Amino acid sequence: MSPKDAQTGDLDVSEFLLHACHDLRTALRAIRAHTDLLLKDRQAEQVPGLEERLGFIVDGARKIDLLTDGLASYSIGLQIQRGLFQSTPMNVLVRTVLAKLDREIRANDARVTCDELPRVAGDPDRLMEVFENLLHNALHHGGPAPPLIHISAERRAEEWLFAVRDNGPGVEAADLESIFRPFVRLHGKRSAGPGLGLAICRVIVERHGGRIWAESQAGAGAAFLFTLPAD
Repeated sequence: MSPKDAQTGDLDVSEFLLHACHDLRTALRAIRAHTDLLLKDRQAEQVPGLEERLGFIVDGARKIDLLTDGLASYSIGLQIQRGLFQSTPMNVLVRTVLAKLDREIRANDARVTCDELPRVAGDPDRLMEVFENLLHNALHHGGPAPPLIHISAERRAEEWLFAVRDNGPGVEAADLESIFRPFVRLHGKRSAGPGLGLAICRVIVERHGGRIWAESQAGAGAAFLFTLPAD
């Protein structure tokens, strides 16, 4: 298969996922609306266990909503076009992400530090998503101590090596590759998320001409590293 055929196939899959997400969201809006009406109906209070059952419906709808968001992000990643890249200041992207995650950072009593980062050619919105997903993972898969997260960048020949390091419980060696597959959760846990964050990171980085991987020893924190071509 030629690169052009592969790109066409990715776009077809992306369009399919976006249409599916749109239809799922439409159905979810109806489910949530009617569930809210039932919860507000005073007569419903007379039905034993109804509120608990409706709670299960609301929770299921929330999980499906998270899944559709993840699938939509994955499909958008498949549509990245290098011809539309622009010079992107990674320092600015990280500051924006930190502001967005400020509540989560404070809630976890976390400390995030960052070295000076370079400019790269890329899609700013998608690269911002990479940092957001990596930081979110570091915040929510920590150990007993408050999260300590450090972001760095190093020039290596014709590319930049970026790293997001944490002091969490780490990742088992057998899982270092599988965690980048869709629907695989860190540490094998069934978390609230759909397990698409690292898969989205991979598709975005690879569409930028880079690669992404993890290094870790169980109990000694983890480092998520990715490369991007240097200007």
